[in-house]
Amino acid sequence: MATDDQSLVDTTFELEDSPDILDKIGTSTDEDLSDHLLNIEANRLSIAQSQQELQSLEEISDQVQLLEHQLDAAHRALFQMDGKALFADEVGLGKTIEVGMVLKEMVFREAHDTFLILTPAQLATQWQKEMREKFGLEFVCNYDDGFEGFNEYDKIVASIDTAKRDSYANEIQKRSWDALIVDEAHYLRNQDTNRYDFVDDIEYQYAFFATATPVQNDITDLYNVTNLIQPGLFGTESEFERRYLPNDDSDGVQNAAELNRQLRSVMIRHKRGDTAIDFTDRQVRTKTFKPSRQEQSLYSAVTDYVKNHYSKQAGQHLVMLMLQKEVVSSPWAVLSTVEKWLDGDGRDVRGQERDELLSIAKQARQIDRTTKQEKLLEIIRSVNQRMDTGRTIVFTQFRATQDAIVDALHAGAGGNDVPVHRVSGSLSSEEKDNQIQRFRERGGVLVTTDSISEGRNIQFCNVIINYDLPWNPMSVEQRIGRIDRIGQDRDVYVYNLALEGTVEDYVLEKLYGKIDVFHQTVGGLKEILSEREQSSGQFEQEVLQQLIEAGSEQELENNFEDMAVDLKEDKEAAKKAQEFNEEVFDGFETGDNKA
Repeated sequence: MATDDQSLVDTTFELEDSPDILDKIGTSTDEDLSDHLLNIEANRLSIAQSQQELQSLEEISDQVQLLEHQLDAAHRALFQMDGKALFADEVGLGKTIEVGMVLKEMVFREAHDTFLILTPAQLATQWQKEMREKFGLEFVCNYDDGFEGFNEYDKIVASIDTAKRDSYANEIQKRSWDALIVDEAHYLRNQDTNRYDFVDDIEYQYAFFATATPVQNDITDLYNVTNLIQPGLFGTESEFERRYLPNDDSDGVQNAAELNRQLRSVMIRHKRGDTAIDFTDRQVRTKTFKPSRQEQSLYSAVTDYVKNHYSKQAGQHLVMLMLQKEVVSSPWAVLSTVEKWLDGDGRDVRGQERDELLSIAKQARQIDRTTKQEKLLEIIRSVNQRMDTGRTIVFTQFRATQDAIVDALHAGAGGNDVPVHRVSGSLSSEEKDNQIQRFRERGGVLVTTDSISEGRNIQFCNVIINYDLPWNPMSVEQRIGRIDRIGQDRDVYVYNLALEGTVEDYVLEKLYGKIDVFHQTVGGLKEILSEREQSSGQFEQEVLQQLIEAGSEQELENNFEDMAVDLKEDKEAAKKAQEFNEEVFDGFETGDNKA
C-alpha cells in the first residue's frame, strides 16, 4: 500500500552571510526591512521554481525524442501529483517513456533508488531493455540467468504473476520500496483477485501505474486502480459508486465534470489526436513461396528429428526450438548448430541420434543457394528501383544466415556498387554505431541480427525485410519499431519472407494474420498480449509444442487455428476496452496543465 511519509521533491535553500543580514535588519528602517524580506521571498521562489524543473533531461539517451506531452506527463507526476500518478495516454504515445523520465529524475536527485516494476510476463524484458538503453537505469529481471530473488537488488523488473507467488511475495512485501511501477494496470481493476491483494500488501512510497484503458467493465474499475495509487482520494467504494455510477444500468458515468476535476490530481491522459504527431502508414508485403526439393527434404528431416527427441531431452527444449527455427532461416544456420553438436559442443549425441544428425548435416551441405536468397535479391532490386531512400534493412536471427546473405549481396544483389553493412551481437557498441553511421551516409543494405534492436534509432531508413520471423509478435514489432517510430516522416515498408508449408508459414498466416501484427503499434500489441501469462520464450515454446503434438498436417493446422482463436479474442477484447475508454473519457481534460 502507498505510504505518505514525505514530499517526492524536497525544496531547500540557503542564505549566505545570514549574520550580516540579521545585523542590517537590526539597524534598518521599516522600508529597508521590507526590501530585505521581499528579496528573501524572491530568492525562495526562484529556488523553489528551479527545484520543480526536470534536471535529468541531458542524462537521457539522445536516441530518445522527448515530446511535449511526455515532458508534461513526467512533470505533472513529479511536481503536481507528488509521485502518485496514473499514466493513461492512449495507445502508442509512449507511457513507458514517461515513467522512465520520472524514475531517471528520482535517481538523478539521489533521493530514491529502490524501484519495483511489475508487468505482464510478455513485457518484462522489454521494460528492462528500455530502462537501460534509453535512461541508463540498470534493472535486473526475474527472467535473468542467476536471478537470486527480490531481496538482493534495488531495481527489479518482474512478471506480476511470478512476483505474486508466495515465496516471492513474502520477500517483496517485507521490503519498503521507494517506488512501485505497474504496467497494464487495468489488470488490477478487480479487488477480489490475487493480483490486487498482492499489490495492496506491498509497501511503497510512490506509485506510477500505466494503462491506456483504466476502465474495462464500469467506472468502478477506475476507483480500484486509483485507490492503490492515492488511497482515499475518492472516499469509500460505496461513496464513489453513489456519486459517479449511473443510476440506471447504462455504461458511462454521472457527475462527469466533478469526476474530471478529481481525476486531474491522479490521472494523466493524452489523446493521439491532441498531440500533433503525424503517424505514418505501414505498407506490408508478405512473400510466401514453395521451398525447393532439397529445402523441403531438409525441413522434413529436421522436423522429424525435433519431434523424435524433444520429449526425450527435457533439459534441451530451447536448443530444439532453435534448430526448428534455423531450418526455415537457412541450411547454413542448421549446419552451424549440428556440426557443434556432432563435435560434442553442448550435447552428447550417440547411436541413432548421431546418424540422424550426420544425415541432416549432409543434406544442409548440398544446398548452395536457397529460394529465400533469390526472393530477397528480387525484393532489394525492386526496392532500389522504386524508392529514393536507397536504404534497406534485412533482419535475421542467426549469424550463419547473416553471413550467407552478405555473401549473396556481395555477389551482385540489387545492382552494381550497392554498399553492404552488417551488425551482429559480436560487435562492440562503438563498432555497431560506426556501421550504422556508414549505412546512414552511404546507403545500401544493412544486414543485421536482432542485436540492433537495442537502443538504436535508425528511422532514416523506411524499408525492412524480415528474412526469417521471430515466433513472438512483440519481437516482430520491436524490429519494425526501430524505423516506425515517432519522428518517421515517410511510409514504412515491411517485407516478410516465408517458406510455404513450414511452421514459419503457419505463424505468419494463422497467428500474425489473426491479430494483424504488422499493423499494430507496440502499445496495441501490449494491450492484446498482456493478459497471457507467458514470457516471450514461453510463447515460442507454445508454437513449437503445436508442431510437436501434431500427428498430421491437418492436425497441425487445427492446433494453430486454436491458438489463433485465442489471440483473436484477446484482440477483440482489447479493441472493445479501448472504445469504452474513449467513450468514458470523452471531453475529459486530464492531459495538460489547465487549471
